Amino acid sequence: MWIVAALGFFVAEAITAAASSDYGYLKDYISTLGVPGRSPRADLMNAAFVAQGVLFPVGAVLTTLGVHARKVLPFLSLASLNGVGNLVVAFVHSGAGSTWHVVGAAVAIAAGNSAVLTGSSVLRRAGGARIHLVASVAIGGLGLLCLLAVASGASPVGLWERGSVYAIFIWQAYTAVYLLSRGS
Repeated sequence: MWIVAALGFFVAEAITAAASSDYGYLKDYISTLGVPGRSPRADLMNAAFVAQGVLFPVGAVLTTLGVHARKVLPFLSLASLNGVGNLVVAFVHSGAGSTWHVVGAAVAIAAGNSAVLTGSSVLRRAGGARIHLVASVAIGGLGLLCLLAVASGASPVGLWERGSVYAIFIWQAYTAVYLLSRGS
């Protein structure tokens, strides 16, 4: 599920961005691609937000089945918040003056990167390798630092936002490959 959501997101984003002649990866927010009327493939981008909103928390539940670690509940809660935030982004579009879109995006990104940090600890306690923990902390930490750059208004906003969002996708795909290679 995590691999499908990550690959689906990147493919949907590339197709949608290619169809939007005035869109720029460095200057524009990702969710701009989901605005009907501005983006000719808005439905595709919003479908990618919905897919992540469903598949990230469901994957988190499946990943932690049988794990008896203290941080399972916080990890599942953060993964669920990421899902809710992505669903809000998919259904409440940017540029409409709605604070709900901004709140949804902030929750999705902050909770997603926090889930990366918490999830790495859960997997480590369940027998995961130390290298996975170290890589996960680096990915989640970088994602949160990029989010701080977005919040501070650093330019170019598209670059910083992608750093904060892509960190989540990179971790979930990396973790899925890692778990599948272990036969877990």
